[in-house]
Amino acid sequence: MKSRNVDALILKSINFKDSDKIYTIITKELGKISAKARSIRKIGSKRLSSLDTLNYVKIGIVGENDLKTVTEAKLIHSFSNIKKDLDKLNTAYYFIEIINKSIQESEDDSAIFELLIKCLKRLDEIKYNDSRIENYFELKLLEHLGYSVELERCIECQEVINPSFRYSFNYEAGGLECGKCRETLTFLNPLTLNSILYLKGFYKGEDLDFSDLDQILKFYINDLIGGISKAKKYLDIRNSQ
Repeated sequence: MKSRNVDALILKSINFKDSDKIYTIITKELGKISAKARSIRKIGSKRLSSLDTLNYVKIGIVGENDLKTVTEAKLIHSFSNIKKDLDKLNTAYYFIEIINKSIQESEDDSAIFELLIKCLKRLDEIKYNDSRIENYFELKLLEHLGYSVELERCIECQEVINPSFRYSFNYEAGGLECGKCRETLTFLNPLTLNSILYLKGFYKGEDLDFSDLDQILKFYINDLIGGISKAKKYLDIRNSQ
């Protein structure tokens, strides 16, 4: 049977039988798949390190059923800086957890694969003291999966957001409301609008605050995956100590 080469990111693995492993993998060409690597746990296996979790690899696979077989693997990017930084690593595992819980196997979706690789590369290269990479991933994933979260205009008057105006977020309606349409005591931080525009590529400044936006996006991500992620629970516990 002819092997097919695909770009892939290793999401997780489990031991299988005496020396095999079964991997959950997201690929550019086939979406999320399960694949078995035979004899990979034997001493001297050249493929073992290439198939570590979070590795970006080119793999050869065979099989038409639900469980395919890995025939070869070539490392493209190990994201070594992520793996050396506990905060970055936790964020990367958060991305993986969301993908595992929100994407079904064999859904051919190259856009989600490319989003994940883009965010991991950015996370590997730069360390920000805020949640901008995490929030970019959440925002783009929600948009791609069809979650209607209106962050570009007021859901009442439909005017495009203006950072000089004040806004609140209506969770029930799923969008921003300007101060002219709704009076409230809980307006968003004014820098939240800059942060939204920054993530959408319309603002280049650094006067940003992602705290309110992070809370909004986490609300919808938690709804998507059915609760608070394990990675986020761990980080909250760690930060409280």
